[in-house]
Amino acid sequence: MEGAFGRQRRFRRPTINITPLIDVMFLLLIFFMLTTTFREHLGIDVSLPQAATAESMETTKHEITVKATGEIYFGGNRVDLPGLRSALETVLQEEPRTPIVLRADKDAAFQDVIRVIDMCRAVGGLQLIIPTHLPGEEWEWRN
Repeated sequence: MEGAFGRQRRFRRPTINITPLIDVMFLLLIFFMLTTTFREHLGIDVSLPQAATAESMETTKHEITVKATGEIYFGGNRVDLPGLRSALETVLQEEPRTPIVLRADKDAAFQDVIRVIDMCRAVGGLQLIIPTHLPGEEWEWRN
């Protein structure tokens, strides 16, 4: 086939330019990274008690939860007292000075909370953090 001025036209294969597609994919990736919320707490519902002297502290990765029904969770998994003891012993062997967070529901039996505290102290957990919230805060922790 001849083009303008008698030159031969080269036949070029059609191509798909994927540069705009890559740009769109990066924009979607950035959008989802910025709009995604990362939860530090697991899906266990706990209503924390109030304390007038509560302080803001950084949470740790080792959390024990005592629900109002008396159920005990460690790291999001339901455990009984002997299971909690072995899990705590394992954690404290690896990191002896690691703080442990004890989230207890405000309606949990006091005896259940004391049993967990005793268990922590018996296995060598010396740094126990018990989170609460200030009076007037209407929200509940969703652990």
